[in-house]
Amino acid sequence: MPRDLAALLETQADIRDTAPSTTIVPRPLGVEQALGLLEQMAGSSLLASIQLKTGAVIGQGGMGIVREAEQVALGRTVAVKTVKPDKRSPEAAQDLLREAWVTGSLEHPNVVPVHHLGLDADGLPAIVLKRVEGVEWSKLIRDAAEVKRRYATADLLAWNLSILMQVLNAIRFAHSRGILHRDLKPANVMVGDFGEVYLLDWGVAVSTRDTTGRLPSVNEATYIAGTPCYMAPEMLQPDGDVPLSERTDVYLAGSVLFEIIAGRPPHEGKTALEVMTSVMSSKPKLPDDVPGELGAICQKAMASDPSERYETAEAVRHALQSYVEHRGSDQIVTRAKARLDELAAVLATPPHDRLRHREEVYRLFGACRFGFHEALAAWHDNTAAKTGLRRATVAVAEYELATGDAHSAVTLLGELDDPPASLLEKARAAAAQHADRQQALEELDYAHDLAVGRLDRGKLATTIGVFFVLAPLFLATPWGAAFEHHATHIGWSVLFVLVVSIWTWLGRSRLTTTLVNRRLLGALTFMFVAQALAVACLWRLGVSIAYTQLMMLFLYFVSAGIGAITVDRALRPSAIGFGLAFVIATFHIEYRYWVLAVADAIFTINSYFAWRRPLKR
Repeated sequence: MPRDLAALLETQADIRDTAPSTTIVPRPLGVEQALGLLEQMAGSSLLASIQLKTGAVIGQGGMGIVREAEQVALGRTVAVKTVKPDKRSPEAAQDLLREAWVTGSLEHPNVVPVHHLGLDADGLPAIVLKRVEGVEWSKLIRDAAEVKRRYATADLLAWNLSILMQVLNAIRFAHSRGILHRDLKPANVMVGDFGEVYLLDWGVAVSTRDTTGRLPSVNEATYIAGTPCYMAPEMLQPDGDVPLSERTDVYLAGSVLFEIIAGRPPHEGKTALEVMTSVMSSKPKLPDDVPGELGAICQKAMASDPSERYETAEAVRHALQSYVEHRGSDQIVTRAKARLDELAAVLATPPHDRLRHREEVYRLFGACRFGFHEALAAWHDNTAAKTGLRRATVAVAEYELATGDAHSAVTLLGELDDPPASLLEKARAAAAQHADRQQALEELDYAHDLAVGRLDRGKLATTIGVFFVLAPLFLATPWGAAFEHHATHIGWSVLFVLVVSIWTWLGRSRLTTTLVNRRLLGALTFMFVAQALAVACLWRLGVSIAYTQLMMLFLYFVSAGIGAITVDRALRPSAIGFGLAFVIATFHIEYRYWVLAVADAIFTINSYFAWRRPLKR
């Protein structure tokens, strides 16, 4: 392609040295018609006929010069555009006439009104235009301070987009009249002191349907025209396979949008060949921080293939209008993305303090998730917000899964419309496994819950304790001496096995539902069985009843101590009481009944106060 461009520049050598930001003016066509019109207008001076008093020069271009003038009859200030004295020729006259014809035919708020067309004193065309007080857009497009001073807005991007949308209104109107501008750029837009926007310099415009001959048709526009750093690819091959069309101006609008976004025109280079090579490739790179929706509008408008661009200027304007309406959503996304980046950094850092690390994770997650939800509330189709919300949610779900909270991970992923399938499956499996473990722990906790059957245990222990207090006291009396025998103690042991069994059956809905109660009842039953067995064996060995009773006291001490250690610490006073009673009885065996009665009383009181009311959980 560069070789073809080089050949093209050789055939049109007068454009090789054109600056990239300067308009290339095509060779004049139809000079005869322009000369004929000038002959018809000869003999009448414009300045004299409408009483103009010209003043200072207020602007000039390559071929024309604009002066301020006073229209005496109406007492208003106007602008008069004529050919430069050193550029006077039939071709220059024709260019000015054509600009007047185009501008005069476009009565639109964003096109400078033409008041009159005539001849100056030298017989050359002179256009009387509305005098616009303002400044070129190119001088404001990157000057936020000046825009704020002039128009009291601090949002330079929104202001520039509003200017472009008004320019697109003018382009749309021109297209409805079959006119292509071909030289859309910020330097050709005037912004008035009161915010008026005018699209100027229609000198290279062509017609898609004009049959009067006043404008060259698209088919006749075989010479390169326009400003290189904004050009569409088909403008470099006007006689090629891709004709100029409304989508050519759409590309130019995209080029201006690119400059608004990037701060520079899309095509740059030190030479005309470098610039035009950029035009033909049409792949200018937008800055990385460009809002996604705005960047997409620009890229579509500047597509190399015209069929891939917006079909009309109005479609571009609608897209920009939609972006402006959604821009608040994008701004929220920008702030939310900053919090998301902080969240990613925190998640990637090994925690020194797990609690503070978790608090920081959820502080940042809450901030960015709230931002993304707010952005979606303002614009439901904000893909950047959806992507950010998904990224944040997945990141925290992975964090929860890694830290063992699979249920939270599943809950977070459930908020997404389309969560990662593999991650969701992994989280659900981990959550199910955790639920099974949790259920097992709950069952185990219930099995060892001392609150269940507490009152029943207290009643049983108190009943047994009262009997144990009374029994040794009875044996200490003269009437109890007859029962002071091994067989009596064996009988009592068997009796209490039956009492425990009956009590267990009556309170089975409470006492047998937990493992701790079942073990307590089993241990109590085993103790009485063991007591009966031990008494029987000692009786067989001929051990006296006194030492047998001492052994029973030691058995109570061991049983209460094991119960206090393994089941309920509330039994510690009982264990201590039986232990002291055993030691005392060892030294004073003659007082064994009184010592045993006191120990049993301690057990009874301990059981009553320990288990007399439900346990507060």
